[in-house]
Amino acid sequence: MRVLVTGASGFIGRRVVMSLATNGHSVRAMTRSECPATSFRDCEVEVFQADVLDPESLSKACRDIEAVIHLVAIIRELGEFTFQRVNLDGTINLLDTAKAAGVQRFVMASAIGASSDPSIPYLYSRWLAEQEVINSPIPGTILRFSVGFGQGDEFFNTLAALTKLSPLVPIAGDGKALFQPIAADDAAKCLAASIKNEEVLGKTIELGGPSYFTYDQMIDTIARTLGLKIAKLHIPIRLFAFVASLMDIILNKPPVTTDQLKMLDINNTADVYSVESNFGFRPMALEDNIGYIKEITLIDALKISMGNMPSQIRDH
Repeated sequence: MRVLVTGASGFIGRRVVMSLATNGHSVRAMTRSECPATSFRDCEVEVFQADVLDPESLSKACRDIEAVIHLVAIIRELGEFTFQRVNLDGTINLLDTAKAAGVQRFVMASAIGASSDPSIPYLYSRWLAEQEVINSPIPGTILRFSVGFGQGDEFFNTLAALTKLSPLVPIAGDGKALFQPIAADDAAKCLAASIKNEEVLGKTIELGGPSYFTYDQMIDTIARTLGLKIAKLHIPIRLFAFVASLMDIILNKPPVTTDQLKMLDINNTADVYSVESNFGFRPMALEDNIGYIKEITLIDALKISMGNMPSQIRDH
C-alpha cells in the first residue's frame, strides 16, 4: 500500500515509517523542513517536504497515495503555531486534500484526554480534530495514546533531568494522577497496522502500556533507573502554575507550561489490555526499558530545566 506519513521525522513518525517500510509498504515520509533520507536508516523511503498549513504542498504530497497516517500536532504553542492552526486547521487541510486525491484510509494519532471541554486548549484542539476525521467521508481510525517512552522522548527525559538535579524532587499536585506509559515502538506498530486492520476501522481507540503508574510512581521508577535516592515535595497546582507562568515569560521554551500542568492532574489511562485486544500483541513495560535516561549528564539536566533539550537526547 502507498502510505503518506505526516510528521515523519518526529519521535513517533520515524518509528511508523520504519514499521511500514519493513512490512512492505511504499512510504512517503512528509516533513515540514528538509530531512535527509538517511534519517530513516536502511529503509527505502521517499522523503517529501510539505506543510499541513500549505494546501498546495499537501496536494503534491497526497498524489497517488492510498492511506494517510497523520501525526502532526503540537503540545505547546509558539508564535503563529497555535493549537487552532496546527492541530485543527492542519488536520482539516490534510483531510480535504486527501479526499480530493482519492485516499482510501485515514489514521490519526491523538491523545487520551481529548475533550470537548475548552478549558485545556491542547486537548480541546485534539478533540476538534478528531471530529473532523469522524465526519470525513474517508474511512478513518483514531488512536489515542497515553504518554510515550523511548529513546529521544521528551516526557521521561524531562522528568529524569528534574530528578537528577536535586534529591528533593518537586511534584505538581498530589502525584496521584494515573498514567499508562506506552513504548513509542509499540505505538508506531499500532498506527502502521491500522491502515489494513478492518477491525479498528471507524473506531476511536485508547491505547497504553501494560501497567498503570501514578505520577509519584513514575518518578520513583526514574530514580531507581538512575540509581538515585530521592524525596518528593508535593506543591499545590496553583503555586506550581504561578512558577510555570513566570518561566513562560522568561524562557523561550519552558520545560512545562500551565496547560501541561493541568494535564498532569488528569488520569491518562486506557484498558490495560487495549493493545492486545485490538492489535494482538502485549506492549512493552516501562520498567527496565528506560535505560536511555542514564545518558543525561548534569549539564544536560540543567539545559533541559531551562527549556533547552540537548540534540543528543532528542535529535528530531
